[in-house]
Amino acid sequence: MEKLIKAYVKKDDSEILHDLRVSARKKLSLLALENKVDVGLKKLLKKSSKLRDSDVLLYICKNKKIKKYLKKKHKKLREKFIKFLKGYKSKIVSLNKTKEEISIDRCRKILSESFLNKNDKELHKIRIEVKKCRYTSQNEKILKKIQDYLGLAHDYYNCEKLLNKFGLNTKKAIKKKQKFIKKAEKSRIKFLNQISILHSSL
Repeated sequence: MEKLIKAYVKKDDSEILHDLRVSARKKLSLLALENKVDVGLKKLLKKSSKLRDSDVLLYICKNKKIKKYLKKKHKKLREKFIKFLKGYKSKIVSLNKTKEEISIDRCRKILSESFLNKNDKELHKIRIEVKKCRYTSQNEKILKKIQDYLGLAHDYYNCEKLLNKFGLNTKKAIKKKQKFIKKAEKSRIKFLNQISILHSSL
């Protein structure tokens, strides 16, 4: 974590920020199994969320007017985040609440319903739960696909909102969003089939 933090403070690199956030999530997921949390890492993820969104939107939203707006926003967000990183401290604490089991049955329940009938906010919540499953499951590969596709769908949803804000055509963004939701749905079905095969062989 320290190396990634130092690297990002030194250089504005979207890949370094992404790696930093992934590393933070993995550690938090493993700590959750012990009914613990790293308060510092939780803050890091929260403080960098909008910054990461600005990185992604700069890549997928091609409109010049929007790019100019995003570059200004990104600069301000990064300055705030760098200030936070310079004072960052890890702090692991035990949780008083009952430990939330991240079992394969729980993952199956989360993915039991079709994505095609869900709205954008519901899909985003499902993606967050899939992340928890992914970092603690033997089915990481297929869960990563679901997470990635839902993430891309959410990115284009954010792009769609931004286009609406500027009164621009959202047709392409919506088409891309729907494309990734369909891909996530195929992976969801594949995951459930894998689990069924595994259980039938036991």
